[in-house]
Amino acid sequence: MIDMLVRNADWLITMDPERRMVRDGAMAVGGGEIKAVGTTAGVEAAGYREAARTIDGRGRLITPGFIDNHQHLAPFFVRGLGDDVPLKVFLHDRCYPMEAGVTDEEAYLAAMCALLESVRHGTTTLCDPGSQNPENSALAVDEVGCRAVLSRSLTDMAGGRAMPGTFDSTTDEAIASGLDFVESHAGAAGGRVRPWFSLRTERMVSDRLCVAVREMAAEHGTGIVSHMISNRDSVEHHQRVFDGERPIARYERNGVLGPNVQLVHCHFLTEEECDLLAERDVKVSMCPTASAVFGWGGLQRATHLKLLERGVTVGVGTDIGACSHTTDILRIAQYFRVYRDIFEDASLMPAETILEHLTIDGARSVLWDDQIGSLEAGKRADFLLFDLDRPEWVPLHNPLSNLGHGVSGDSIDTVVIDGNVIVEAGEFVNLDARAIMARGREAATAAAERTGLAHFATPRWPVV
Repeated sequence: MIDMLVRNADWLITMDPERRMVRDGAMAVGGGEIKAVGTTAGVEAAGYREAARTIDGRGRLITPGFIDNHQHLAPFFVRGLGDDVPLKVFLHDRCYPMEAGVTDEEAYLAAMCALLESVRHGTTTLCDPGSQNPENSALAVDEVGCRAVLSRSLTDMAGGRAMPGTFDSTTDEAIASGLDFVESHAGAAGGRVRPWFSLRTERMVSDRLCVAVREMAAEHGTGIVSHMISNRDSVEHHQRVFDGERPIARYERNGVLGPNVQLVHCHFLTEEECDLLAERDVKVSMCPTASAVFGWGGLQRATHLKLLERGVTVGVGTDIGACSHTTDILRIAQYFRVYRDIFEDASLMPAETILEHLTIDGARSVLWDDQIGSLEAGKRADFLLFDLDRPEWVPLHNPLSNLGHGVSGDSIDTVVIDGNVIVEAGEFVNLDARAIMARGREAATAAAERTGLAHFATPRWPVV
């Protein structure tokens, strides 16, 4: 007898190489692994008729779990404290002080609250590009039951201003702390946590740190994540510090660029740099709401579209719940449709591309596509059941249209990760989410007061 049988689903979107969409779909799951996928009749004919648990898929649509390619967990409590300011102010006056100033318990609760929102809305795997306290995020990931790529934030140069806490580290300290996290968390959470190395951002890492991270990642067979030229100032600041050299050229000179590297944002690439990323098989994460919130001009430049034309693997990220104000990754991915207005072209970013970003391409971007990103026999059982008995699913002519253009993660009924039901009927099965959120609210208030950020929450309108 297998562990789980999902049967009679109205639609099952596999995201397999043929992109099959199955009517009356079914899946058999055993030991956290997908054993069979197909029609209900086909799966049962393969011998999968009885299971410890059977899920009735009538009135449901099944997709692979979504991959959020870029979400900072630790500074989640900055939400509401960093509105309507440019990136430099947000980072140096809001985000970094909070990230460096939270206690371990607060960092854990920040991660828990971010994950509750994310997983409830369909994120089954995320990539956190580095924090000061990734151990606390690892605990939260384990408790919630999702997957994550986690890193310790590595910097050895100030980003133009004095840096708080462990952001202000020497090269040797950065190397040692990054290595310690990767070695201590290999296989964590039953293999659901994968530790990577983080070059926090292009202008805050020296050549020596770049080379060391490249070598350590190769030795440990893991990935590297780095923010890269999100805005015009990123390029200009880097060139001031590094004698006119552009960030991509410096990373290439130091041998960093390769198929195990994920660069984030990349809005201000030249045509030649786009070619180089394609040649090196570098992965890219795009965060459309971050560009919109901070006014980077990244959507207008549409480097994203240039990378897709060259065959670069692109995923989609939240960035920080504090700037995007949502971690519903489906809503965020739908934001890419703004390209149509900018370029007066209604064909850009069709629903199929949006769904590929969220699933199989997102999995490739975090180097996990051998196990997740599509619903195929032999892969891990990470999937979502959408409730079709909701207004946003009426009419239902083509489910890809509803998914890519209309619905949000609110219509997800069930979230399964590694064969375990994490969310059912929109509620967490093994967590008291309301109690965690209550603790999170208290911790966020305490952290804002202690770090001196609380006054940024004062409303512009009178409170009576």
